[in-house]
Amino acid sequence: MNRRSFISLTLAGAGSGPSLFAATAAVPGTGETYPGWKPGELDLHFIHTGRGENCFHVLPDGTTILNDTGDYYRPHEMAEIPWMPKGRDELLGGDVVARYIRRLFPSLKKLDYALVSHWHSDHTGNPALRTKAAADGRKVCGMALVGEYFDVGRFYDHQFPNIGKYGDGDVGGREMVREWVAAKKIPQEPFHPGALDQIKLMHDPEGKYRGRFSIRNICANAVCWTGKGEETFDYAAANLANPGGADILGQNTLSMGYVIQYGGFRFFTGGDVSAPFGLFGPDGKKYDFEGLVGRVVGPVAVCKTNHHAYRDAMKREFVDAVRAQTYVTCVWAPSHVQDCNMYLMSSREMYPGDRTVFVTQVPDLPRRTWPRAPWWKDIAPDGHIVVKVAPGGGSYRVYVLDPSDESMRVKAVFDREVRS
Repeated sequence: MNRRSFISLTLAGAGSGPSLFAATAAVPGTGETYPGWKPGELDLHFIHTGRGENCFHVLPDGTTILNDTGDYYRPHEMAEIPWMPKGRDELLGGDVVARYIRRLFPSLKKLDYALVSHWHSDHTGNPALRTKAAADGRKVCGMALVGEYFDVGRFYDHQFPNIGKYGDGDVGGREMVREWVAAKKIPQEPFHPGALDQIKLMHDPEGKYRGRFSIRNICANAVCWTGKGEETFDYAAANLANPGGADILGQNTLSMGYVIQYGGFRFFTGGDVSAPFGLFGPDGKKYDFEGLVGRVVGPVAVCKTNHHAYRDAMKREFVDAVRAQTYVTCVWAPSHVQDCNMYLMSSREMYPGDRTVFVTQVPDLPRRTWPRAPWWKDIAPDGHIVVKVAPGGGSYRVYVLDPSDESMRVKAVFDREVRS
């Protein structure tokens, strides 16, 4: 049983029924300012802007990784999820993310890595909607706007160097990011599914964490690790070569994913990997690609939900394979909390044990649509989500921070032991 004291928190909203948030652990820090990172800790930040997905990692030696920065701008009257922070409409999503990182590390000038999981505006930014001018005159938002605040040591995307080979995605955001990488002369190399520690600790010259920390590349461009050595299979190529396959694959299926392991703690993130249709495997049979990814990932402590937990992702085969005790969903649309997969993530019949689902924003739509669904008991208060893994990886703490301003105030704290 996980260490927690139960505090009842009702879900506000007229007509929403008696839905309950999950209980928070009674630990020090609630109502105070987020304590920040310390050497030896692994911090996973999910930054809520209301305009896309934004993930920032701080590894045990201080290596920094920015994975996606969305900037899907919509005028206020069309915005279904409120922008955060409130009352700061002059800030684009990229501004909010960069300022969040600067609050964590005021003197930081360079991010060690920047990654784009796939070419969609809610992960890259959309320059056709709203931008700012870079120092050299380029129009920037999202990931490229963060690049006006920080230098970047190395950049990875899911398709380099074969951009558009299996699908173009949102071309405007893609070209904006590529222009930024070229203008700043950021080193880039192909992301190799199956590789171990291609993305590695950059500030551990003595090898303090050697053998205890690793990052395993899982998938990119529908090429997936098989689980054996660094062997992979190209499901996109097999699909396109088969007469019964799709003519072109969607960007979500092509997303880049990896597993971070620190001691016994394991975390998976896979962009918008989803399962809209089967892909042909080496035996000529069709497979659920998200399920294939889940099987090679295996059980994890924490899982960022695929495709914002939309209805075409977080299917039974994937959820049963990863068996996470903590799920995190980055929300920018009301459809990002769905009964079909929330039921699976919450189900103790799928696999036993406590679990909690963190969403950066609980939309009104699911409150109205499924007010008495049993999975509400496993949903935590919303906001910025920070997973802080203790040195050695034996336990972790999840902080929920208030996104309405830039105070970094802690709304709730959860303690977790890593299950063996």
